[in-house]
Amino acid sequence: MKEQNDNDKRIAPRLPIQTKVEFIVDADIINAESVNISTTGIRFDTQEPIPILMRLEKDGVLYENRAHLVWAQSKADSGMTYGFQFVPKNTEKAAQILF
Repeated sequence: MKEQNDNDKRIAPRLPIQTKVEFIVDADIINAESVNISTTGIRFDTQEPIPILMRLEKDGVLYENRAHLVWAQSKADSGMTYGFQFVPKNTEKAAQILF
């Protein structure tokens, strides 16, 4: 396991998992405040994280959890990498996925 350094904000250890994940963005209007804009995109802030419903399968069991989008990063291959945080009331349920 990777050692935690002073800049690492993680509060729980990470374990590798390889499975298909589906996520459904709540079909709701989310208000935001623009920060800046360019010819290639826009940055905006929200008052609350963007909520999603996440589904993944492990060992033949389908798990469904609520989560919040907390970060996103572009990849070199034009894809994206996302970080989601499980909603606190679902944390115990999410822990079942790992064990």
